[in-house]
Amino acid sequence: VHSSECAKLVLYENELCNSAVTEISITESSVCCDVVGINCSCFVVDRHHFATQTSSERKLWLRALSNVKVKIQNRAPDPTDAELQHYRTAIRANISALQTTLEPRIVSDALLARCARKTSQLLAPAEDQEGSPPTFDEG
Repeated sequence: VHSSECAKLVLYENELCNSAVTEISITESSVCCDVVGINCSCFVVDRHHFATQTSSERKLWLRALSNVKVKIQNRAPDPTDAELQHYRTAIRANISALQTTLEPRIVSDALLARCARKTSQLLAPAEDQEGSPPTFDEG
């Protein structure tokens, strides 16, 4: 939802969009930015944190939010129904293009391989030498 001074990002319970959970106002001073990290798919809208399935999806969200902010900053007139339909069609085309690239999703495995733990074992000295410290094997 967009008007010349602000827009609303409406979050729904599910993809059917029957029940709104919350609304976030987008103004020309709203902060919309990505979270820096390797293959990070998170972004922030003011104090609200979001996670997407891929970094490309995150870029699409931020691009759409940036476009809305530009319209607000330039005091663009409210979009017509035809313009909204055009925007939605363009976004669907971008989503389809993202799906065809089959970009790998965020890995759920650890980024670093697990190494076997080293344990210290006390070795019995070959000869009982008084005053010599015990010998440890780092295996």
